[in-house]
Amino acid sequence: MKRLNQISVFVENKPGRLLDVVEVLGNNHIDIKAISLADSSDFGIVRFICEDPELVHEILNRNGFTASLTEVLAITISDRPGSLAKVLKALKESNINIEYMYGFSAKIKDYAVMIIKVSNLEETIKCCVTNNIQILSQSDIKSIV
Repeated sequence: MKRLNQISVFVENKPGRLLDVVEVLGNNHIDIKAISLADSSDFGIVRFICEDPELVHEILNRNGFTASLTEVLAITISDRPGSLAKVLKALKESNINIEYMYGFSAKIKDYAVMIIKVSNLEETIKCCVTNNIQILSQSDIKSIV
């Protein structure tokens, strides 16, 4: 299965709340592989990838955080100018909307990894296969970061 479970945590937009989340993770020996923070005036959403998202989800909820699991894809993109545009063009031609995305560095020479949340996961997987876009699994993430 070439999907990842991402953790999303809703936090108040005030000093120290992100620290509270990552301290709980650190105290439980959870390694964050990728992270993104989006905010509004009152709340923020911390999204991240880790090795055991189901366990992390349970730990965060047990510690009073509002956390959820979301299926996303991790794709590799050649680390050259124009590579992201080629991927986005393929998704557009398949009428796939990207709801959000964020990237992170990995131990794959000449490639970057992008986490994408899309409107239609199955169609996106088909599009990636058709266009030779590599999709990473949860175990792939464990070995490359």
